[in-house]
Amino acid sequence: MRYRRFGRSDLVVSEVGLGTWTLVSDWWGRCEDPQAIIAAALDAGVNFIDTAPVYGTDGLGETILRDVLAARDDLVLTTKVGYDITAARRYPGQSERPHDWRPESVRRQVDDSLRRLGTDRIDLLQLHNTRIEPILDDDLWATLLDIRAAGKVRELGVALGPAIGWVEEGNRAIDDRPIVALQTVFNVLEQEPGRTFAARPRVRAGEVGLISRVPHASDTLSGKVTPDTVFDPKDHRAHRNRDNMLDNFEKAETLAFLWAPETGRTMGQAAIAAILANPAFTTVLPSVLTVDEIREYAAASDLPLTEREAADVEALWERNFDHVDRYVMPLKSSV
Repeated sequence: MRYRRFGRSDLVVSEVGLGTWTLVSDWWGRCEDPQAIIAAALDAGVNFIDTAPVYGTDGLGETILRDVLAARDDLVLTTKVGYDITAARRYPGQSERPHDWRPESVRRQVDDSLRRLGTDRIDLLQLHNTRIEPILDDDLWATLLDIRAAGKVRELGVALGPAIGWVEEGNRAIDDRPIVALQTVFNVLEQEPGRTFAARPRVRAGEVGLISRVPHASDTLSGKVTPDTVFDPKDHRAHRNRDNMLDNFEKAETLAFLWAPETGRTMGQAAIAAILANPAFTTVLPSVLTVDEIREYAAASDLPLTEREAADVEALWERNFDHVDRYVMPLKSSV
């Protein structure tokens, strides 16, 4: 496992991290043994764990980490603020809960997370799926800086979502706010808006590091599913536009040289290595359900792309992977 630093902070994290949302929900299939996956990740050199109060029910995404955080002082833990986990979802199913960005609520959310995690400090606190208003809210950021000054949080970041996009939100956060990390959907097939964020001056200067989520493009780059796979309606991947999925499967065929036998990589490892070829990205958060998956993906850190491979991937991106898209994914925005 290799490690990178978030900006100029003291947070040095594994190139492959572990997110807990698939461990405590059934939105990506069912995870049978979350604790075994966490243990396997740590054994593989993963030291960066990403969670949030809204993952699972009653803050389970955080409480599931309590024992491991008590036993290990070398982990870098990030959780998030923004959602009111006591409020009902906007509509039945996989919809968002309401946000509550009031300063007094954010303070309470942080204290609740510390209690659930069983710790006195959060390494990286991210604003969860924020729209533009909280990014522009000076009072909110004054509160966040006060929380940081009190020692409850080491560094601040922003996590964009839930869909792909939020360009202005990300740009303003990078340019105007004291963050060291920005999390966004980014994979070799879906590189915007990640490339836009990577081009911002503070990212180019090494002051802000990017976090990739959905690195396997909803498993079209993992080798775990096929174009004929039918997902359960509750599965997050079922929400993908069908034509978009087919486009991504076909584009992926042009990248097969990255997982040819002589490379030593699996398809899933190649997808992660291709992201890490971009120095703007500090770490990658794959979606995992099994011990074998986290072991496979963690090993990608030790299988970097060659300069020639990276150049070939860049050329394919510029040509849209020699493909004519059936569907162009719109970028979400609150602006």
